[in-house]
Amino acid sequence: MDELVFFLGLGIAVLAVLACGPVAFALTIAQRRRISILEDRLARFERATPATAATIPASRPEPVREAPRPAPTVPAVPAPRPDPAPPRASFEERFGTRWTVWVGGVALIFGAALLVRYSVEAGYFGPGLRMASGFALALGLLAAGEALRRRLRGSLPVPPAWPDIPAMVTAAGTVALFGAVYAAYGLYGFIGPELAFVALGATGLAAMVLALLHGPSLAGFGLVGALATPLLVGEGGGSIWPLTLYLPVVAASAYGFAWLKGWRVLAIAAGIGAAAWALLLGLSAIDASASAAALVHGVLQAALASLTFALPHRLTPAENARLDRVATAVLLTATVMLVAVLGLTAQAGYGAVWILSALAAIIIPSAAGFLAMPVAAGLVVAGLALSGIIVLWPPEPGLHWDSLLIRLDTTDPGILLAVVGVSAAGVTTMGALRLIGGGRLPAATALAYAAGATLTPLAALSFTYLRLAQASVSPSFAVAAWVLALAMIGLGAALRAQGDRTPSDALTIGLGAFASAAVAALALGLVFAASGGSLTVAMALAALGSGAIARRLDIPALRWCVAGLGIAVAGRLAWDPMVVGGELGRTPILNWLLVGYGVPALAFGLASRLIRLPGTKPDAPPLIAEALSLLLAAFLVFFEIRHALHGGDIFAEDSGVLEQGLMALSALGLAAVLVRLDGVHRSPVIRIASLGFGVIAFAQSLLGLGFAVNPLLTDESVGGGVLFNEIVIAYGLPALVAFALARTAQATRPRWYVLAAGGVGMILGFLALTLTIRHGFQGAKMGLDRETSQAEWYAYSAGWLALGLTLLGYGLLRHSLTARLASAALVALATLKVFLFDLAGLDGPLRALSFLGLGAVLIGIGLVYQRFVFAPTRTT
Repeated sequence: MDELVFFLGLGIAVLAVLACGPVAFALTIAQRRRISILEDRLARFERATPATAATIPASRPEPVREAPRPAPTVPAVPAPRPDPAPPRASFEERFGTRWTVWVGGVALIFGAALLVRYSVEAGYFGPGLRMASGFALALGLLAAGEALRRRLRGSLPVPPAWPDIPAMVTAAGTVALFGAVYAAYGLYGFIGPELAFVALGATGLAAMVLALLHGPSLAGFGLVGALATPLLVGEGGGSIWPLTLYLPVVAASAYGFAWLKGWRVLAIAAGIGAAAWALLLGLSAIDASASAAALVHGVLQAALASLTFALPHRLTPAENARLDRVATAVLLTATVMLVAVLGLTAQAGYGAVWILSALAAIIIPSAAGFLAMPVAAGLVVAGLALSGIIVLWPPEPGLHWDSLLIRLDTTDPGILLAVVGVSAAGVTTMGALRLIGGGRLPAATALAYAAGATLTPLAALSFTYLRLAQASVSPSFAVAAWVLALAMIGLGAALRAQGDRTPSDALTIGLGAFASAAVAALALGLVFAASGGSLTVAMALAALGSGAIARRLDIPALRWCVAGLGIAVAGRLAWDPMVVGGELGRTPILNWLLVGYGVPALAFGLASRLIRLPGTKPDAPPLIAEALSLLLAAFLVFFEIRHALHGGDIFAEDSGVLEQGLMALSALGLAAVLVRLDGVHRSPVIRIASLGFGVIAFAQSLLGLGFAVNPLLTDESVGGGVLFNEIVIAYGLPALVAFALARTAQATRPRWYVLAAGGVGMILGFLALTLTIRHGFQGAKMGLDRETSQAEWYAYSAGWLALGLTLLGYGLLRHSLTARLASAALVALATLKVFLFDLAGLDGPLRALSFLGLGAVLIGIGLVYQRFVFAPTRTT
């Protein structure tokens, strides 16, 4: 007992000594500032006194009569001088008034926590003295902060840029008190969970009251310190259940600060800290108990965040219920956090707690969206959460996730169906009720309710089908889809009847959304009953139906549903390009690719025309649909080529010269067609797509045909005869299309694009001629390591000169400088070849013929340039 009293007295004395120095220093600075101000005032008064006395006359002077002015004048009024800008703080002021206080406050906060940790690790004192010292330190800091507040706040005003010293000291005391209470429960077991909950809640309430006196800086430091305390002190025996109690109390305290004083940034910071802790607990969950604790913590934090940001909007009238982006973002973050924790604990902690937590992840955002209309997007968030839960639902024991995370049999499929059915029905009902009863809702809010009510059951049905039916034909799921279509038709009819009584934009938006959902459900049913797995086809048909409904009922907002379905299809393609399952059929062209890519391409192309607003510049929805139509059409062409050349296997690893040539021909052809279409439609999507396909074709032609599959480098066999073979198709036809693209793009595309197309055509044409000559002499195998005859060497010179002359003639007829320059390059190459190779490699008549032919051609070219290109002007 004596030891306890001694060390307690010693701790208080040390604390007093440490506190007296800063307090005395602060008071001295305050008094010194007062004295300095008084000295300045006295000096100004002394300087002003002689000047004032000099202006007072000793006797009344005689009046002086002024001469009359020639004309009346108006005295100029001097312009008011602007207030001088406050002087910029010097380095010394910033260092002495700001940096030292901030660093000192942080040091106090970490020192309070590290002192507790050090006393635990060193074992100098017993548990009782450790706890007494911790509480004494916390109370001493709180008392010092209050004393400084009363002393300093009544003196001179503090500039806003200066940090608040009393708030710093009080924040350190708050953190120390949080750590002491947590250590008393989690480390030493002095108090039970009930008392710990009360103590932590009382500490948070006290900090809230103190923040009202000291300002938001105290709340911010208290939040950071409270969240960091478990990391500095420890978890208490390795169990994370104490954190499940502690962290929500800290978050609730911060939310209380924010709610009471309007400190929204503090609430956002609390939500971020809570999400980080939830993920950390989920990662550390290695058994069922830890998983349950992490899930309970995630549910509590999600509920607190949703309550804090949604409840202030509870009484917002419908006409003012504009979407709150910040509240929506917080709701989405909290829900994603909870779903992530569900994924991290799916294997170790599956059971009743996991299922209830999954339901909470859907109920929390949907309830917030239903109760607070500015958070209507909560229904969409609930739909995303439900989709994630279906994907993450634990598989059967012993199975592992496949590459797509789905298409695995699940544990307890009956429970999964019950959760999906109840959740989807609940979200749809809440959205429909809000649309029916909120006729004055803004368009964006009504669209959020409509999207949540319609997309949630469609997405849930699709993902459940993939998990349980594994993308195969399923009559039961087809029936479920058709039942969903009937339900959507019924809800649409209810909205139509309400709209006839009280017309409003919200009811019109809801009617269009439910009608589109009915079309989508019917399409899903057809997919489930027939082809199996072709979600891309179903969503494309739904987009076409939505576009038709938007055009028929004149619902502009419904056009965004088409855009949303287009984005979903793009994501589906990125996830798995095999849109219709693994078996496509072996027949070229007429196979399931035509359905999987051709039908969606046509559907989105028609939808883009239906939802385009007449007389206006195209906006995002038709542009998205148009872009997706072009992308699907390109996929169809490319995959059909691979399907035809690889016996139905579009994912074959090898690729030959014919395939690369057809790919280049298709890309160049699409670019040329899009350039033509852009001249008619003036669409930015078509313009960008033509540039994109052109660049891809240029790169693929040069890298693929020039290097990767070039038979000169690979020595692969080339099929066909002397004149008609794979080289003509792979190199000759793309060269002609590249020349056509260059000519077509001259008027509407950048100069670099035109030059690149012409250059690619020139290179491909040169390769086509050279490889054709090589094939004629060597046969199917034409690698560079094979022997080249003198006749073949001569044929190259003759062929290159002939091609150069052809390009020269084209350039003269079409007045094309590019063609003439290409001709010059070929002639120069042939000249170098004759002088460098033919002179040494040929003998006899071939050497002479080579030089004779070259000389004749060069003289002829010079004559043509003199007579036709640069002919001097004739004079009469």
